[in-house]
Amino acid sequence: MEAVRKFEPEDLPGWYRSAVSPGSPFDLEARQRVGVDLYVLQLQFCGAYLCSPFLIGRAPILGMVISSTTPFNGNQAGIYRRAEPMKLMTYPLEQVEVWKKREDGTMLLRGEQWDEGEFSRWPQTWICGRNPSAVTAALRGMSAWLDREYAKVKQPPYANDRPR
Repeated sequence: MEAVRKFEPEDLPGWYRSAVSPGSPFDLEARQRVGVDLYVLQLQFCGAYLCSPFLIGRAPILGMVISSTTPFNGNQAGIYRRAEPMKLMTYPLEQVEVWKKREDGTMLLRGEQWDEGEFSRWPQTWICGRNPSAVTAALRGMSAWLDREYAKVKQPPYANDRPR
């Protein structure tokens, strides 16, 4: 993957700038028009990168990605259902930027994401591609790096280690 030298918000997939009431017919139609159907795989858990064996076995989420400006002078990217463009499939990625991008359009988005209990925000990276094979190919290319990052934070005792 090649690093994006100068990130612009418009580089985010499904860039949407709304001037209409959220949820109005005009808003829903515009979301459908600008949303980009992508397969998304989350690479981090509680801010730590997961190793490639964990990630390769996971199916990416298929959804419509829409990116926008937040009221807090940041950008966010969310995964929505194509049939329900106001319904998030997972917590959005906040303070998001395009980190790296491949020739085939597969990209890494990084930012912060709330946990499921809405207790804390953690660093998060999404790998986004047009199809599962593009996501898998990009993941294979990063597997050594992901494994090194995982090894930095994984400490014994391990879950499968039991006292004898």
